[in-house]
Amino acid sequence: MIPKEYAWLLMNPEIETPYAGEYIAIIGESIVAHGKDFQKVLKEAEKFGKEPFIHKVLSSDKELVV
Repeated sequence: MIPKEYAWLLMNPEIETPYAGEYIAIIGESIVAHGKDFQKVLKEAEKFGKEPFIHKVLSSDKELVV
């Protein structure tokens, strides 16, 4: 079973756009912290008292060449 936060992220991919190259911490259906430093994002998210789902958003400067 996948975490509900991951399912929410998959259903709403546009959410990632402003966070290119950053980690985002999700609890429920909310981004509770974001940034380039994983440890800082985790520490900030832990303030909410629930285990966050943390996802690394790919940089927008990456291009797929076929």
